[in-house]
Amino acid sequence: METRHVSVHYTKASWRHRGHYKHRFPKLSAICDTGSHVMTGAVVDRGPRRDVVEFPVLVRQALDRHAFTTLLGDAGYESEKNHRLCREELGVKSIFPTTHRGRGRHDGKPQTIRSPYRKQLHDAFPRTTYGQRWQIETAFSMIKRNLGSALRSRRPFALNREVLLRVITHNLMIIRRLFVFSTE
Repeated sequence: METRHVSVHYTKASWRHRGHYKHRFPKLSAICDTGSHVMTGAVVDRGPRRDVVEFPVLVRQALDRHAFTTLLGDAGYESEKNHRLCREELGVKSIFPTTHRGRGRHDGKPQTIRSPYRKQLHDAFPRTTYGQRWQIETAFSMIKRNLGSALRSRRPFALNREVLLRVITHNLMIIRRLFVFSTE
């Protein structure tokens, strides 16, 4: 008896409904201090989801805990609305790399950027300042290396709580290290 055979009907039926079941996972959006790697703001949500959705809550949470003048973020946070929130309402200089949206022009060039803050960053992007954005990747790596990358919880609420507990534990480990080195 042949055991490796799969019917054509089975393969078509299984691939047809594949898009209906999306794998949801916990998604951490965080703001960290580039000098100490302490996370000053953290929002856990269910992914996949756009970064722009959590941004207003995240930046206000971080500003309530620690004052800062410049905010570096990846292209997922880049929007004119987020630039206005940071610069006009909160008084923070926002630096996100600009992205070209939509179809290009007929001559093959990308569309022109018309939003004032996005255009300003596109024309004169501060590369040396933005070079410190990798510090958040270091903080994420520290969490995974010190506390493990696998989550043990099963339910969404418990997963979100476990991610936030890891952020709190990460911050406590940094504060303890700073306190121990300062007293010696």
